[in-house]
Amino acid sequence: MSNELIRVENIKRYFPVKNNFGQVKTVVKAVDNVSLTIKKGETLGLVGESGSGKTTLGRSILQLETIDEGQIYFKDQSLITSSKEEKKQLLKEMQIIFQDPYSSLNPRMTALDLVLEPLLLQFSKTEALEKAKAILTKVGFTEEMFSKYPKEFSGGQRQRIGIARAVVVKPEFILCDEPISALDVSIQAQVINLLVDLQKELGLTYLFISHDLSMVRYISDRIAVMYLGKLVELGPAEKIFSEPQHAYTKRLLQAIPIADPKKARAAQAENEMNHLEEIDTSNQTEWVEISPEHFVLKER
Repeated sequence: MSNELIRVENIKRYFPVKNNFGQVKTVVKAVDNVSLTIKKGETLGLVGESGSGKTTLGRSILQLETIDEGQIYFKDQSLITSSKEEKKQLLKEMQIIFQDPYSSLNPRMTALDLVLEPLLLQFSKTEALEKAKAILTKVGFTEEMFSKYPKEFSGGQRQRIGIARAVVVKPEFILCDEPISALDVSIQAQVINLLVDLQKELGLTYLFISHDLSMVRYISDRIAVMYLGKLVELGPAEKIFSEPQHAYTKRLLQAIPIADPKKARAAQAENEMNHLEEIDTSNQTEWVEISPEHFVLKER
């Protein structure tokens, strides 16, 4: 039996940019011929700067974006060519944790009601209540907190509601779309540890999108690097950090904050110089495996 849960094949998502007269003047290649797999039970980290296409890729997998070309398979079933009913059943096993824990929650619903809502579609109210209370307790809520509204919670607590809401229906796959970027640094590690614990307990598979490389390194089994819509490197997390191959991956790693002030200033100066030079990937069309499961985009 295949260990692949998700397989993405040569997908493209382009956005036309029009001038004031409604004419297309250029096309933004948000996702440009990307292929990858996500294994059952793993966390695949997806990194890149703003505009790299990582969120568009994630949303395309969940069918929140319509792709222009390519195929997306979940458990060997196509999300592109399957019938409406088949797709609906497949998407029930896929959930998302959003970047902003406040805007993603209905402000007029209590914590309990927010987690209860998706359960009522599958279970009796008694059973749904039991499951909702159990998962809220698991993510760190006490019973007196169940009746509070989102505005009464901190950002970290709101994100815990979002996580509880995502995992309570027992999905196989969760897209974590920058789930810690809106949180205080002191809270980020707590949320990451919660995600790790839930993954072990529930057998979840994550696509973890972030620009925070230190957190990505901690949570990920493998890391995929995107640059201007292209996947430029993919490999085991430690390999990406210890033996980066693509020029863009090296640039990202140079941008990680350094504790030593002198080294930090030197690294910042070098990184600023590197950012002045755009990396040309137009002739990089060959996906090369340089070591087991470590791939890089190179020129033919």
